Amino acid sequence: MSPRKVSMGHFDPAAMTDLIRPFSEAEYAGRLTRIREMMARENIDLLYVTMPEEICYIHGYMTSWYKANSPRRYPQLYGTAIHVDHDRFIHFDHPTEEPVLYKTSISRDNRFFSSREAEPNLAFIMDELRSEGWLKGKVGLEFWSYIPNRAVGKMLDDAFCAHGCEVVDGSGILREVRRLKSPREIACIEEAVRMADIGHQTIQKVFHHGMTELELYGEVLCAMMAAGSEHQALIPIFTSIPVVDGVAISGGHLQATRKKIKAGEHLAADLCGVINGYHGNVCRGYYIGDPPKQLIERYQKAAGAYAVIREKTRAGIALREFSRIMQDYYKSAGLWDAAGWALGYELGLSFPPDWVGEFFFDIRDEQDLDRIFEEHMVTNFESFFNTTLIDTIVWETSGARTLSTTHDGIMAIG
Repeated sequence: MSPRKVSMGHFDPAAMTDLIRPFSEAEYAGRLTRIREMMARENIDLLYVTMPEEICYIHGYMTSWYKANSPRRYPQLYGTAIHVDHDRFIHFDHPTEEPVLYKTSISRDNRFFSSREAEPNLAFIMDELRSEGWLKGKVGLEFWSYIPNRAVGKMLDDAFCAHGCEVVDGSGILREVRRLKSPREIACIEEAVRMADIGHQTIQKVFHHGMTELELYGEVLCAMMAAGSEHQALIPIFTSIPVVDGVAISGGHLQATRKKIKAGEHLAADLCGVINGYHGNVCRGYYIGDPPKQLIERYQKAAGAYAVIREKTRAGIALREFSRIMQDYYKSAGLWDAAGWALGYELGLSFPPDWVGEFFFDIRDEQDLDRIFEEHMVTNFESFFNTTLIDTIVWETSGARTLSTTHDGIMAIG
């Protein structure tokens, strides 16, 4: 049976207004240059990129559905192909996404499938790459991408191998290139943190007794989106939990439910504002009523870590030295032996299902201690010792800079 043809319906580019172009052509060109330089360093001839964030980073493409869990007869084979010797790229996709590409992407070489089936689409990709002279040598696939799934990934792997290519893991290339942020990217994250702060202001303004977690979170999300924030890349922690003997118990990664928020509970609200896909993370804790003295003091001590980061650390510091500074602080504050952690991870461009970036650090780490916090990196930092405190940090040579203006002590509501 011949494969069913894909029809995109009527599309009129002239009617497509308000194009989404948050970055300049020059910035995208610089990104492509850095990617190709890394490919040359890794001896990779062709990189076939499938992770949505990576594709958006290359040329802006941002859609609502990436078919990560699509029907087995409708496998997601889309991707952006980059060759080490060419200052251009090719994007492969379904023609239904032509309007999305036109509105969000700078890609000018888009080649569309004529089917939803795997066999003809794989053959199309291979034929197009062979006609360009790109189907030879070492091919990098993103083994660590959640798209495509294992079955579809094996289809791509087998297809490249059948054409005489050597397939290797190319996941590290885009992850390394994306780590250092441009001024425009940092500006997006700064604005994203402002959106998260609006969310926290909303909690303080609208909470009233009898609200459910979902009702309060809905008000928060409404306020953030009204201010311009976009969809968060994961469902955030937004949960009210008991306080026992002045200590808030752990709630893990619980999301908002229909549970009514009760007096005497601790509300953890882990929010990300989002601008052009870039995330700014601000987590804070609230107490319903008058907080117990022990909880107030615990928050004061945990929050003190951010002043230490601002005063004593900066871009260029190694994890070894950063960890020593922070360990000294937590020991002096009496928190070092308490249950909890102090750690962080890279923030930036993220799509569902995750906003956690590649660069991860923990002040209890005993490996990779020579890693450097480089200038123009952006991370969060979590100070969790029966507290829920996260802020976003921009790493600069003049000093590490926290972005949130929301109070970092326990906040009383209700």
